[in-house]
Formats: sequence, C-alpha cells, structure tokens
Amino acid sequence: MFRVLVAEDELWIRDALTEMVEKLAPQFHAAGEAGNGEEAWSFIQEQWPSIVITDIMMPHRDGLWLSEQIHTLNLPIVTIIVSGYDNFHYAKQAMRYGITEYLLKPVDEEELHGALRRSMKRLESMSDFHEGVIRIQKFVEQLPEMDQQTLLQESQSLVAYILKLKATAPGKRTGLLAILSAKLNELFQAFIPQHAYAPLTDESEQGVRGYFSGLMDAWLLLYPQQADPNVHSSIKRVCEYIDTHYYENFTLARLAEMSYMSVSHFSMLFKKTTGQTCLNYINQIRIHRAKKLLQEPDLKIYEIADMVGYSSMPYFNRIFKQLVMITPAEYRRRMGL
Repeated sequence: MFRVLVAEDELWIRDALTEMVEKLAPQFHAAGEAGNGEEAWSFIQEQWPSIVITDIMMPHRDGLWLSEQIHTLNLPIVTIIVSGYDNFHYAKQAMRYGITEYLLKPVDEEELHGALRRSMKRLESMSDFHEGVIRIQKFVEQLPEMDQQTLLQESQSLVAYILKLKATAPGKRTGLLAILSAKLNELFQAFIPQHAYAPLTDESEQGVRGYFSGLMDAWLLLYPQQADPNVHSSIKRVCEYIDTHYYENFTLARLAEMSYMSVSHFSMLFKKTTGQTCLNYINQIRIHRAKKLLQEPDLKIYEIADMVGYSSMPYFNRIFKQLVMITPAEYRRRMGL
C-alpha cells in the first residue's frame, strides 16, 4: 500500500482528491490531509508518505516550496502537482524539482489515477532510500532508551548501510546523510538545550564515520545528565490542552510554538512521550468525544463533526471509520438510535 498526502487549501477540492485516491484502495491510501505547505511539510517529517498531491497556490508556504524541500533532501517521495493556473511558468519550476505529473483543475479522476499508477514505477526505484529513511526515524526515536553498547552498534550499522549507497546512488547517500545529521542535531537540541548544531561537512567515508561517532560520544556524555527536565512536562501540557480544546483547528506549528520547540522537535518528542503521533492523538480524542455525542439523538452527524473539530464531513467519516471500524451513522444504528 502506498500512503498519500493531499495538500490543498480549498476544503471541497481536498475532499474530492482524497476520495479519488481512496477509490484505488488497497493499492493507495489517503494517509493525511494538509491545508498549506507548512502543515504538509510537518506531516511528511512525521509520517513519511510515499506520494504527495499538492496544489501550487496555498497559504503559509506554497506547493512549489514544498516540492523544493522534498527535492533538496532527495526524499523518496513522488510529488504530483495540481494547479488552477494553466501557466507554463509553474510547470517549468516544477520540472526543476523532478516533478513529471502536473494536473490542472478541475482534476479529472482518470487523470489522477493515471498519475498515481505511473508514480508506482518511480517509487520502485526509491525502495532502498525509503528503507533508509524509516531506519533513521526508528533509530532516532529509540535513541534515548538505548544503552551504550546498543547505541554504538545501531549507529555504526545505520551509517554502514548509508555508505553502501555511495557507488550506485550517491544522491540518495547524500540525502540520507543529511536527514540523519539533521534528525540527530534536532534531537540533541531538544533534550540538551546547550547543544550547538554541528553540520556534516566531510562526506568521505572516514569523515562520515568520524562525524557520527563524535555525535554519539557527545550524546553519551551529556544525556541524560544535562537533559532539559521541562521537555516531558511541555508535552504533557500540550496533551492537556488538546484534551480540553479538541474542537479547535490545530496545526503542528501552533502546538510546537506552545512548547517553544520547532515542529520537528515537537513531533519527535510528542511521539516519544505519548507513543503515538500528534495527529493520531488529536483524532483519538475527537472521535472519543464524537462517540459520546452520537448518543444524543437530537444532534445531526454534521453538527457533531463540527463540534469535535472536523469542518469536513467526508474527512470526519473517514477518520471515524478508520478508528471505530464503522461509520458514524452505523455506530448510531448499533446504539439503537
């Protein structure tokens, strides 16, 4: 199954695109939605989808900016551009970022399905890189729990895996090294505020091994003795806020700001502290409340969706069914309402 992110600021178009993607299940699954480029970028760093369908014109960073971030880090993601502007200028910019799928609004369902199927072939060539990204994410998330021996073994194994890509895929190797370096530095800064960001400057094999060995030594020296004790309490405060303000329009950027962290720091530490992503946590709180409201026969389902923070009925239905395994209407019927 290929996980797809739909980034579009117009809600009705976003819903339509998501429904088009879901019609190709089980090969494709709409794993998430975003209303602007910043939200989409945060989702990518937290969930690592295989395909991103993005509008060009969006607030808070547009689709071209998002495409550039994906291209710059050489991420194993296929980007499909959607635009309401029949302008070759945008197409030329998109081509610079390796994008070959450019669809005009209103998007034809068959055209989108064709673009998704063609994306499968490109994704096959990215499988080793995608595995590398997943391995990096797993390593960084588990790092605070590792003992010294395990940490050194796992870090050396991960670096060796990336270095093997040198001969056949130097671009992927460089991208993975950049991701690993950024993730580790962000983790260090989150747990150890005095840590100074140390970029990787020497990509020779000796330089790479020495660089990451130095980072591991710094971690073992400073963590947990000098780790910030306020980190977990900050995440707890955010959870308490979500628990009581679940109906609000949350963004990762806003919640991260409440914790005085960057989005990537916050996403990583939230999952580390709670055992789940921030998006999953929010959805679970909302659906739990929705199940209670569905027991009130005077309330319409669309009213309940709005009351728990979903302005889109199709999105509410999808999330509810994903977590409860049945639709809100079926849930009501089974409750005898």
